Amino acid sequence: MRYDDLWIKGTGSYLGELRPVAPDIAAGGYAEKDAREAGTVSVSIADLAPPEMAVRAGRAALAAAGTTRPSSTLHLHGSTYFQGLDMWPAACWIAGQLLGETLDTLSMQASALSNSSLACLELAGSLLAGRPDLSGALLTCADRFAPPGVDRWNIDSGMAFGDGGAAAVLGRGGGALRVLSVVSYTDTSLEGLQRGDEAFHPVSPTALETLPMRRRAREFFAQGTMAPKEARQRSVDAVQRVVTAALDEAGCSIGEARWVIPPFVGRRLFESGFVEPLGLDPERTLFEFGLTTGHLGSVDQLLSLDHLLGNGLLRPGDRVVLIGTGMGFTFTCAVLTA
Repeated sequence: MRYDDLWIKGTGSYLGELRPVAPDIAAGGYAEKDAREAGTVSVSIADLAPPEMAVRAGRAALAAAGTTRPSSTLHLHGSTYFQGLDMWPAACWIAGQLLGETLDTLSMQASALSNSSLACLELAGSLLAGRPDLSGALLTCADRFAPPGVDRWNIDSGMAFGDGGAAAVLGRGGGALRVLSVVSYTDTSLEGLQRGDEAFHPVSPTALETLPMRRRAREFFAQGTMAPKEARQRSVDAVQRVVTAALDEAGCSIGEARWVIPPFVGRRLFESGFVEPLGLDPERTLFEFGLTTGHLGSVDQLLSLDHLLGNGLLRPGDRVVLIGTGMGFTFTCAVLTA
C-alpha cells in the first residue's frame, strides 16, 4: 500500500549491556563453528522485562515527536517471545505508562514474531489512512531471550539472539521520516519449520525446557515434503517479491536507497538471503551494527530507524528500505524517505 500522508515523527530504543561472545565460546555455550558462521561479536543482554524496555523506548519516541499524549492515539505492541507474565495484557500496561489511564481507541498486542515491527507499521498506517478520528499511533516492540526458556546462542541456526526494545510515533502532516509504502506477503508452507513433529500442548512447556527450534526444523525436513534448498528459495522469492512491490509503489529503485536494512541475522543468512538476491551493497546496510546487538526478535527494524536518526546518518531525501521476515513465514518491506 502506498501512503500519501504517513510520517514517523519520533523514535526511541533501549538496549541492554553489549556483552562479547568470546567468553561464551570459551565456556562451550556457543559453538565456535556457529559463531564463526554468524560473525556476531556481542549481544545485547538486558535485566529488564520486555514491557519495561518498551516503556523506556516509548518515552524516548514520544519526547522526540513532541507528542502531547492525546487519548485518540492507537497503540500497537509487537513481540516475538514471552512478555513477563502469562495471560496478561502487556500492551495495556505499556499504554498506561506512556499514554495515560484511558484511550478512545485500541491498545493491543499484534505479533508477527520477528516481523512484528513492520507488521505493526502496516496495520497502524492502514488504520490512520482510513480513520481521520485517530490522531496518531504509538508502536512499541520488545523482546528478551532469557534462560531457561531460551538458549540465545542455539535457539536457531545462523544467528545469536539479543534483548531490546524500540518504539515509533506515527502521525500525519510531517515528521522525521515519511512512510511511502509498505507491502507484505505470507508463505504458510514454511510454518512447519517451527513446528516439526511436535504435538500441541495443553499448557506451555517452555518454562521447564529450552525452545527446540533447531530440532523442529530437522523434523520438518525429515518429513520429506520440502527440502532445505526449496525452503531457502521460497524465503528468497518472498523477500524479492515484497521489496520489488514496495519499491514500485514508492516510485524508486533499490539502487536509489541510501540504506537497505534486513533483519539482524548472521553473516551466512545475510549474504544468501539478502545480499545476493537483492544485489545489496553491505556498506549501505546496518549489518555490522547488528553483529554487535544480535537478532532482537521483533525489534530490529524500529531500532534501526532510531539508530539512523540518533547518529545523524540520514540526510534530507535519503531513502530507507526496511525488510522484515517472521517465522510462519511473513515478509514485509517498507520504503521511507527522510
